[in-house]
Order: sequence, then structure tokens, then C-alpha cells
Amino acid sequence: MTSDPTPVGSPGPFAQHLGFRVVRADADGAVVEADPGPEHLNGGGILHGGYLGALLDSATGWAVHASGPEGMIAPHIQLNTQFLKAGYDGTPLVATARCTSVGGRICTTEAEITQGDRVLARATATHAVIGRGDLSR
Repeated sequence: MTSDPTPVGSPGPFAQHLGFRVVRADADGAVVEADPGPEHLNGGGILHGGYLGALLDSATGWAVHASGPEGMIAPHIQLNTQFLKAGYDGTPLVATARCTSVGGRICTTEAEITQGDRVLARATATHAVIGRGDLSR
């Protein structure tokens, strides 16, 4: 796990906890990698859907933040996920995401996770633009 910043910042504590690595985040989209271990499996011995969902959430979040103006805050308001194939521990995952639209109030993204040459999951997401810089609590 690394906390080295990408062009848009550090991966964040949740992504670090799950072992996600932001390989690229720029105007063309984002690539986030993960190395799933046995702790990421469900009771059936395949990757837990929540782990894959979190990876899709992270990748689409990085794609929208890298595509918008500097300092834009745009959390997810919807994440639609389609699980296509079972994934397993021991083989890296690659999530590739892109921003499909950037608006003043809403942004949309899409992503997919591959494991080797297999597509495990796809997602589309909607993000609400709630700020253009640091929002104080």
C-alpha cells in the first residue's frame, strides 16, 4: 500500500486500507489496481462483491475528480454495478474508469474491472458536484 500522491492527490485512507493503488488519474480517466488476498473472499471462495464495488467506486471517483476543475468535490450519488464473472485471490485486478460527462451539478462515469483477460464487473456512476474546493465541516 502506498500513499504516494497521483496528479490529483493521495489515494485516501479507505483505498489504502483495501490495498488500492491509483496508477493513473488524468483527463483521460483513471486506472486503479489491487492485489486481492484471501481476506477479500466471500464464504464461497470468490472475491466479495463489496470489495469489487469499492474498487469500482474508487476508480470512478478518481476519474471524475481528475476530469473536473481543480478542487472539485463530487461524491457518488449512484453506483450501478454489474457482476459478470467470479474473481479470485492471487491475481491482480485492474479497474479502468472514465468520466463520460462533467457538468456544473452532475458528472457521470463508467468503469470495468479486469483480472487477466477476464472482465469481472462493470459500473456506471453519477456524481453530485457539491463544491469547488475545501468544504469546512
